[in-house]
Amino acid sequence: MHRRRERMSDKAKKYPRVPFGPKEALRLHQLRLLEWMATGGRKRFCVDDPESDDRTSIPAEWSLTKGVSLYQWQQDCVAKWFANQGRGTVKVVTGGGKTLLALAIAERLQNTLEPELRVAIVVPTIVLMHQWYDAILEHGNLPPYAVGRLGGGYEEDFQNDRRILIAVLASASRQLSRVVAKANVGDRLLMVVDECHHTGAKVMSQVFRTERKWSLGLSATPEREDDVDASYDESLLGREIGPIIYEFNLVDALRQGLVPKFTINHYGLPMTPGEKAKYKKLSRSINEASSALRENRDSRSKGDFFAWARNVASRNRGELGKLARRYVAEVSKRRELLNRLKARQKAVTNLIRSELSLNHDARIILFHESIDEVMRLYLLLLKQGFPVVAEHSELPGTLRELGLDLFRRGIAQIIVSARSLIEGFNVPAVDVGIIAASSGSVRQRIQSLGRVLRRHRGPDGEEKTSCIHVLYAADTVEEHIYGKLDWDATTGVDSNRYFLWDGQATPVLQEGPPRTPLPDETQINPATLTPGCVYPGRFEGIELRCDSQKNVQNDRNQFAEDSAALADAVIQVKGSPGKFKITPHRHFVLVRVPKNKTEWETRFVTQLAAMPSFVPAGTRVAPEVDPNVWHETAAPGTPYPFVGIPVVENNLRYKKKRGGVLVKKISGGGEVYAKNSERAEDKAKGKDAEKLIEAIHTVMKSGTNVTKIEINELGHALYREGGQLHFLCAIKKGLEFPGD
Repeated sequence: MHRRRERMSDKAKKYPRVPFGPKEALRLHQLRLLEWMATGGRKRFCVDDPESDDRTSIPAEWSLTKGVSLYQWQQDCVAKWFANQGRGTVKVVTGGGKTLLALAIAERLQNTLEPELRVAIVVPTIVLMHQWYDAILEHGNLPPYAVGRLGGGYEEDFQNDRRILIAVLASASRQLSRVVAKANVGDRLLMVVDECHHTGAKVMSQVFRTERKWSLGLSATPEREDDVDASYDESLLGREIGPIIYEFNLVDALRQGLVPKFTINHYGLPMTPGEKAKYKKLSRSINEASSALRENRDSRSKGDFFAWARNVASRNRGELGKLARRYVAEVSKRRELLNRLKARQKAVTNLIRSELSLNHDARIILFHESIDEVMRLYLLLLKQGFPVVAEHSELPGTLRELGLDLFRRGIAQIIVSARSLIEGFNVPAVDVGIIAASSGSVRQRIQSLGRVLRRHRGPDGEEKTSCIHVLYAADTVEEHIYGKLDWDATTGVDSNRYFLWDGQATPVLQEGPPRTPLPDETQINPATLTPGCVYPGRFEGIELRCDSQKNVQNDRNQFAEDSAALADAVIQVKGSPGKFKITPHRHFVLVRVPKNKTEWETRFVTQLAAMPSFVPAGTRVAPEVDPNVWHETAAPGTPYPFVGIPVVENNLRYKKKRGGVLVKKISGGGEVYAKNSERAEDKAKGKDAEKLIEAIHTVMKSGTNVTKIEINELGHALYREGGQLHFLCAIKKGLEFPGD
């Protein structure tokens, strides 16, 4: 009870002006009693008993698309998935019919190839889990007990004759591999990953440990924001689920009449002088911190920069951690400042009044990124008498279900939603969508659009036109969304209108968006590019990295062959070793360099005839000679001809201090030095250290700089230059370090 009071107290502090006192509490209780009387005091849901004796038997052939005729695009996509050996990702606009597509694939798979098929469907939210469950029972001939759920209070599996298991991603990442292994069904399992962009996060990618025979990914936008450094096929999702085999976008859906005509109004909102001063101060500090953090970021770090900075902020207690904490805090403050612009609240209320004056029965969805702002907006609209409900992931399940039901029935005409609704709830018959605020994520904006772009008819049978209003803070980072996505190309040039608006007076029509995307590589003439010039297009492509020894590596830590010339060119333009990108089609090599203290720019390095070749370890056959004999006559610096010999030590560095030392990093950020024969307890190991340092000195006399050393299981100490391994010496006993 004490903890409950504390939670209530915390919420009271967060929302101090909520109009809820003793009178409202009494009225709520009275309404709940009336609800109990109206429903007979019965439970709202009945759970099927898997042990019941009168269960319907499972049919020999599944039918999962009863009463449905597949669109031509769905038929073509099914054929492509089977032609691709049962693997692949399908990129489909929200509302295009990807759920039925997956059910059609499962139906054909069970009917033609695997009568004992099992299906695991992984979804990001509890709402989507129930949506899939309802769709399978509605369109399928499987009895309810054959369809299980995992997550959201359900703990079902593949026991008791279950054929399909729908799992919420958080639960699937922890339990699905074990559930599948326990039932021994991995050799006949189809895994469907809905809204598959979610599974890129490291913790969630545990779901891919699940044994399966077939894989299908579904998403409106499978490319994750933190996978921008790699093409989708090379990303974790592409490797685990399969490449994008079919794309059905918004323009396709419009052309085929699967979504109604719509209008998107984009409103650039102004800041007050006080808001603008705070914004400029925060942005200046954020840019300075970002620049300093990027200089200290390991070139091997992958993924989203903000996520990396947040990780540093939570783990590093030194100066770098302090800088990261400042950066993360100020980005959040700037986001909050933009979310709470005075013009934004005025614009929202005026848009709602305008839409309801045009259509008294209109249903309106407001999308917001922050849960706090959802509730603030909800209170604002509630006080003004609007029939509004709120929906987000922190609300109790019963409250969420009731609110969604009220909106579905038209009792509540307005729903204010955070990400939980953006990520895939099937909203019915919506007239207006207002994107009150969102992150710079292109994916979230497209998902938001998908929630309202549904074909529906009014009470008189007439087709209703959807309308979307997008609000953004003018002359701020919120304009970046227009630099990432060509909205005219994505949604149709006639659908978009751009305005500047203070939220009250008449909006002022603009000629176009505040920004436009940079051209992609195919739109750039190679003849206009010279090494070191500013590149006029997007910084896109597969990310690689080079080191000072002219080695080039990919994200799987594979080395490119013959990489010296490429590394040289990158270092010359970039000014140092580090990350770079190669575009997938024209093979432009690109780097990012500081333009000034706060800005970066993209520079062109060179154009390759083809992508570098990366050969996984163990794929080439070594010469027909015994490595243990070969090393007896090999001199330091000799190219190493053997491939695929396991490495047992790759954490060694050579430093020139004290006449030359071998260094190994240890946990906690420190380092230790290999002991020589005077200090080592095992004198043979001390002599090995001296022998290795002597071999390094021999190689360096020829002009080659050696910094990184690896030792394989044969005791061969090696260094790599230009993608080629070179021999240093053979070590008999190994090296001895303090603490060994």
